[in-house]
Amino acid sequence: MFNNVTEMFDKLRERFNAEKARGDNAVIAFDLRGEGGGAFWLQVRDGALSLGEGTPPAEADAILRAEAADLMKIMGGELNPMMAFMSGKVKVERNMGIMMKLMGWFGL
Repeated sequence: MFNNVTEMFDKLRERFNAEKARGDNAVIAFDLRGEGGGAFWLQVRDGALSLGEGTPPAEADAILRAEAADLMKIMGGELNPMMAFMSGKVKVERNMGIMMKLMGWFGL
């Protein structure tokens, strides 16, 4: 498990599989509530990953809303992403298909 959201996003850089993201272009915004929450984003452009805090550099293709602690559990392998979605712990707006790709990019 991660100590905080910043650490989680730092570790995502290490887990990112550029080969699986080759040819993909997407911006995902994260609206995280609770301790350590806030606005974060990731952008994939043909296998290259950018991460940041605040407003995304382009309109988000998908918006993920969750408790920061739940997203850290998902990214840490402690919570199944599909179960989190089905139980309402994670809500996705706009393009759900992008979220499926995200799981592949990070081996979730």
